[in-house]
Amino acid sequence: MTGRSTHTFVCPECRRSIEVDDAMRATLLETGCVVCGAPVTEENVGETPAMS
Repeated sequence: MTGRSTHTFVCPECRRSIEVDDAMRATLLETGCVVCGAPVTEENVGETPAMS
């Protein structure tokens, strides 16, 4: 395993949901939703539960 975190992003405007890695999470927080351009906050990018 690589130990990389995954996060689930849900846009507050267009409601699109995608799984992202740490780098994409940072990009979303900086630039906004890649689909509609809405601002993104920490609340919109949560941790993805680990698979057991």
